[in-house]
Amino acid sequence: MKKRYLLIGALFLFACNGRLDEMRPHNMAEADSYLGSFNNIVNATSGLYGQFLMQAGGYSEAHHYHGSYHVLGEFRGNNVIFAEAFPAQSGFMTSPDYLRAPDAHFFLNSDQKSQSYAWALWAKSQQLILGASRNIIAIDKLYGETVNPDEKRDLIRLKGENAFLRGLMIFNATNVFGRPFWDNPDVNLGIPLDVEATAEMLPRNTVRECFEQAVADFRLAASCLPDERSDRTFANKVASFGMLSRVYLYMGGLPESPDEEYNRLAVAYADSTFSLVNDVVEVLRGGELKDLYDNPKTNKEILFAFFTGNFPSGVGNAVHNYYSWSGYESEASTSVYCCEISHDYEKIMDKENDLRWQYFTEPSVRHAGRFSTTKYNGGADNIFADYYSFICPSVFIRAGEVVLNRAEAYAKLGEDTKALRDLNEIRDRAGLEELSGLSGDNLFEEIFTERRRELAFEALTYYDYVRNGVTMKREEVSVSYSNYTGAQYNEIDPKTSRRTVCLIPAEELLLNDKLVQNDY
Repeated sequence: MKKRYLLIGALFLFACNGRLDEMRPHNMAEADSYLGSFNNIVNATSGLYGQFLMQAGGYSEAHHYHGSYHVLGEFRGNNVIFAEAFPAQSGFMTSPDYLRAPDAHFFLNSDQKSQSYAWALWAKSQQLILGASRNIIAIDKLYGETVNPDEKRDLIRLKGENAFLRGLMIFNATNVFGRPFWDNPDVNLGIPLDVEATAEMLPRNTVRECFEQAVADFRLAASCLPDERSDRTFANKVASFGMLSRVYLYMGGLPESPDEEYNRLAVAYADSTFSLVNDVVEVLRGGELKDLYDNPKTNKEILFAFFTGNFPSGVGNAVHNYYSWSGYESEASTSVYCCEISHDYEKIMDKENDLRWQYFTEPSVRHAGRFSTTKYNGGADNIFADYYSFICPSVFIRAGEVVLNRAEAYAKLGEDTKALRDLNEIRDRAGLEELSGLSGDNLFEEIFTERRRELAFEALTYYDYVRNGVTMKREEVSVSYSNYTGAQYNEIDPKTSRRTVCLIPAEELLLNDKLVQNDY
């Protein structure tokens, strides 16, 4: 069955965005009447995807969800180095990256809107959680009133899409603002969960409650979304299974004290990702691997990606601009992009044999002797003569990660043969030799390193360190910001430092006196 309603929704996407903006945080007086029809629920659901691109919270904020999510997951890791400081000016405008980029990179964790990416992610997450919750309630009501079987079927799918997006927002935000699951999840706080769409000022839920709600949402999505090949830039069944494998892995405990139940569930949902009859999922091999980040809609490895190409605005992917030039091709060598591949990452790569190095890196155009990632170079859009924007996807989950999720879970379960099988599947497709005879800590460390090779620049590596309690240390220290070159700014131990979490934005604390600030 074609997703005919999404074609309708795309036409009303930006009009609906305005209505969603009005719904944050508490203006919902018209919600019940607006969401009383099928077409308006379609519009509201499509509008949620548009919120990945729209300005945070509907206010005059420069950064979008997909860009803020990426920075908080990737800049805090050790795959990226600042080859130069972000400029204070961008053309005639003040550059918001000037303060926000080092804030994330050096674990400063400001609570100020102008100095942090965390505010944008907080505001947008709360907005989408509220919107998805309101949609789900309206869908349940309309379903009971609907007779048309096709419309009832579409309502079930719409419910699954809203549940998926809500689960994604909850899970991502909990990792940004909450401590890892192994550290007192019944005490430490995550984010407020307005799943009843009250639009009231609520206190923060515990980390456990947040993870359990994310699990419930992804399970609901998997039960509602059909077993069929679908556009990967929209929620789908296999993406729901893939996210469940990730959530349970994050709940699976430290290497020295794993939780058997959660690791078993991580394995089970990884298996489910590859088990559907009508939706074949596979890791790309050989020459096909080159196209992994180019076509998110039909790619067999991508499970879910945000894609600016879905929108008529022509706005490029904000993440691209951190890693490569954009704008006038004739000025590529002087275009300001400050993030390059770190020497730390270069050291773990087999540059001669690893296809990931060959396919997804290139010598930097701007910084001699350095390399850039090309993962965000797809979808060059020649807007006018000599001027290019890039509508590359931001991949949120793909099959390669799910295989490694299963490998790590097996390793923590002590099932070394199965863990090695999955590890070698990823190594083989990357052109690397098979490993054998590994067990225990050595096996875990190899899987951990392989995840870093495979998932670099996809906003996951930093969380791998945190959720496993592994100290993240940058051997190569950026000198672009001379005030932040000490060890305290380039090393973080999740077991002893609470700077793994971002601060709740000060503006939100003023609006909601029920919120409790994170402490260091």
